[in-house]
Amino acid sequence: MSDTAIVTGASGGLGSAIVARLVDDYDVIIAADVRGEQLAAVTDEWSHAGRARVLPVVCDVSSPGDVAATVEAAVAEGDLKGLVNAAGVGTFIPLQTMTSEHWDRTFAINVRGAFLMSQQFLAHAAPPASIVHLSSVAARSGNDLLTDYGSSKAAVIELSHSVARIGAPRGIRSNSVMPGVIYTDMWRTAIDALKELDPSVRDVPHETVFAGMVAQLIPMGRPQEPQDVAEAVGFLLSDRAKNITAQTLSVDGGAILT
Repeated sequence: MSDTAIVTGASGGLGSAIVARLVDDYDVIIAADVRGEQLAAVTDEWSHAGRARVLPVVCDVSSPGDVAATVEAAVAEGDLKGLVNAAGVGTFIPLQTMTSEHWDRTFAINVRGAFLMSQQFLAHAAPPASIVHLSSVAARSGNDLLTDYGSSKAAVIELSHSVARIGAPRGIRSNSVMPGVIYTDMWRTAIDALKELDPSVRDVPHETVFAGMVAQLIPMGRPQEPQDVAEAVGFLLSDRAKNITAQTLSVDGGAILT
């Protein structure tokens, strides 16, 4: 039987890097994302990058029906061995002006999505198997532009702990990775929001603002790359991490110290 894995949020900056990292580790990868056109545009590239067949599946992770169909697609291809919960969003709206609809949308994707995928994975995985959830350094530090995002990513860590406890007797592991500052579309959106709030950076180029964030937040003085996170995910999914579960690995250049 083929070994299969699912990566959600697969067309995003981190998700795409994770798929690229895993193409030599599995026979089939289900690349799931709600952005169908963007997903289809990059699937051919992944399919020629390694041994895996990469199959695009349009999936809204907050939808139980979509999640069930995605897992069914993976199981139809072989033994379900891996899951990466990489789908994530944030509003970058200050708490004072955030609506309950903003809050609910973030939690629907980041927490409900990870819950639904994990629930289906536990029901259909072929142990030994492994889940990696993408959290964030925002889960451990307050930020007026990241209230919903950081809160949701803290919830993801606790979800991972519960999944680890439930899955351990069957040989199913669950861990989290906390990425630091990465110049992805999400961070570019965050900089847009910062410019609206802080006149001192309104006319400063995005790259310069980002460099200032790196200098302020990262003791090692350099941003993380999507590939840095992908390597951590690949390790935690692999047999090299066979005795590692219920852990949270920071890939942040020391940002957790600030």
